[in-house]
Amino acid sequence: MNRSLRASYQRGRSLPLIDLAHGDASRPVRADTPPVHEQLRIVALTLFVEHGFQAVSLRQLAMALGMQAGSLYNHMESKQILLFELIEEHETDLLDLLEADDPCQADGLTRLRSYVDLHIRYNLIHQHRLVLARRESRCLSAEQRASIEATRQAHVDHLEKILRQIPSPAAAEQSSAVARSLMSILEDAHTWWSPDDAPAVEGFIAVVTQMAVGGLAGPSAERSLPLARSA
Repeated sequence: MNRSLRASYQRGRSLPLIDLAHGDASRPVRADTPPVHEQLRIVALTLFVEHGFQAVSLRQLAMALGMQAGSLYNHMESKQILLFELIEEHETDLLDLLEADDPCQADGLTRLRSYVDLHIRYNLIHQHRLVLARRESRCLSAEQRASIEATRQAHVDHLEKILRQIPSPAAAEQSSAVARSLMSILEDAHTWWSPDDAPAVEGFIAVVTQMAVGGLAGPSAERSLPLARSA
């Protein structure tokens, strides 16, 4: 379990999907995270997304927090490490959620539907974090990028296990390609709707699930999926 939100997670309860940029008080805060550092992360996330990591200076971060630029180093090691923390947290929190809420004892189709549902809803709520992770990863060091890539590979591995559970002679050969294609689609989904547009989100979840199943199990399994999740 986790490096961040999991400290307060209880099995049987869903993780609170709170966007760090909104500064919601109900979001769990790690016991070893000073309040000023948490405020710094909120401000940094907002500014990095709005202006770009390279364009945001230490002076801007400090001004947004009402302190001198030199004082920032009392609350962070460097701007790049702060960026890494934000991106790493996004990737690990999503992975932890997908693993914790995976109905492991269910059939492959049910598990896939749950995976797609969780992934889309998480990214709709955490759009700032997703945008930062996709746009600014290039600014990380080689070692930091390798760490993020290892977590993303764990995402692929988890999804592949689900896909292989779907009855299909082609599952073993195609699961990796389908997993990576599906993840690319899911990561773009947040740009198409508002989180409040429930019917559109429900329809898209059903369509994406059908696409993934169709790529592995053929038309018969694809037609077996409902077009929308029942209430």
